[in-house]
Amino acid sequence: MKNIPKLLLLMLFSTLFWSCEKVIELKRIDNEERYVIEGTITNEPGACSVLLSKTKNFKDDNDFIGIGGAVVKITNNGVVVTLSESSPGVYKTNTINGTPGQTYMMTVNVDGKTFTASSTMPENVPFDDFYMKASDFGKSRTTAYVKYKDPLERQNYYWFQLFVNDKKQRNFSVMNDEFTPGQEVNSTVSFQNETDDLSRDFKKGDKLGVEMHSIDASAYLYLHSLGNAEGSDNGASPANPISNVTGGALGFFSAHTVQKRTLVIP
Repeated sequence: MKNIPKLLLLMLFSTLFWSCEKVIELKRIDNEERYVIEGTITNEPGACSVLLSKTKNFKDDNDFIGIGGAVVKITNNGVVVTLSESSPGVYKTNTINGTPGQTYMMTVNVDGKTFTASSTMPENVPFDDFYMKASDFGKSRTTAYVKYKDPLERQNYYWFQLFVNDKKQRNFSVMNDEFTPGQEVNSTVSFQNETDDLSRDFKKGDKLGVEMHSIDASAYLYLHSLGNAEGSDNGASPANPISNVTGGALGFFSAHTVQKRTLVIP
């Protein structure tokens, strides 16, 4: 992971929108079926979960089909917690919550295979404001702003999840501080209705929400590269996102802080 900051220096301060709804559903880009793991632990009580599935063919739908029977553990400072399987492929615990500055190890044992990943929870960066301007309201696309003060003394990476009327949206945003170290940041996030269902258009009185996650470099690199997982408009071959999970699985494990703000479209 020592080379990750160097890789990130090549990336512009960016905002990425990509599919992210409940779980990450990765399609096969080769002939090999692979496990997909999405693991998170936050600074909120009871917010530690690991989702386990397999890659699908491109023609398959995105319904989550979990893989049961795995043994999933989280380790921190020698303390090991085994997650319970709440439903097929969904493993959770409410006995631990993360602490900024601490490193957490995830271990998944399934079908004789072992997958591991580690993540260090960054210090919390206060989420100062979430607001919108009346001129930025649109029925199919509404823009709002997130405001925070980036700390100068360290590199910082951010992941913003979006909600409309408390429902998680299919797009998210990731940002870094390559060009804003120590500065106050006011950046846009876009809420979009990309369907033909006009009933999902935005209207006054709708509640918009944003979760601000302070993430480590490996989680940022994965989420940033996820946008290229199925190729681009220029005909480039698709490639798997850069995972921090060892053992051959796709996906990621992230220890991050969480803050949430909401507003009502005026």
